[in-house]
Amino acid sequence: MALRTSILVFFVAMAFLGTCSCASTSGAVYRAGVLYHVGDSGGWSIIADYNNWTSKKDFHVGDILIFGKMFHTVTQVNGEDYQSCNTKSPIKVYATGSDAITLTKPGNYYFIGGRNFKKPGHCQAGEKIHIKVTLPIPKHHLVASSRLAPSPK
Repeated sequence: MALRTSILVFFVAMAFLGTCSCASTSGAVYRAGVLYHVGDSGGWSIIADYNNWTSKKDFHVGDILIFGKMFHTVTQVNGEDYQSCNTKSPIKVYATGSDAITLTKPGNYYFIGGRNFKKPGHCQAGEKIHIKVTLPIPKHHLVASSRLAPSPK
């Protein structure tokens, strides 16, 4: 299973890098997307503290979330359904057990978990995550300018 996950992550990353020129039409160059394993070593489960996990990260368009937990589904929902742990009107359901989700636009992303829809209660127990995604910072903003501002007259 670990090999399958590694291969999936490799191909998702390669596909992303191959289709992203990392440049906008304005000529600004952006950083490459970051690959995040949701929950780090805790993974996607009811025992992880996702509020703490997300508070230590900055998510940008192009980043990829890896939800790697066999038999646990990932359901993308709106903010209201996230608060109430409602899966009746999902935006999308990911159920492979090793899902890679690219953050394609800025805004709020909400994901809640479950165990193949057969055992409710995972969301209520904390298997849910809110990701705030921003546009990446162009690289030219990260480099200090060598030009001095003109002196006042």
